[in-house]
Amino acid sequence: MTPPNKHLLALISYLALVPLVYFIPAWISPYLPDNKLLQVCIVVAIIVPIISYIVMPITMKVLVRKNTEKRGPKSYIAT
Repeated sequence: MTPPNKHLLALISYLALVPLVYFIPAWISPYLPDNKLLQVCIVVAIIVPIISYIVMPITMKVLVRKNTEKRGPKSYIAT
């Protein structure tokens, strides 16, 4: 399997991060203390696992599936 294009992965990461960075701080800020550094650390601790364990694995499965559909099934010739 060839690795996916790193520019495509960067674009996917960007598109996934924008709504998370926009909405999560607004949703959880009422429950956090007034310390800005602590707020940022907590928000990052929420966003990074979402990207790492949910968004990117799903994206990789979709990319691999699309890539194999383009190429078609592999045929091996017995020698």
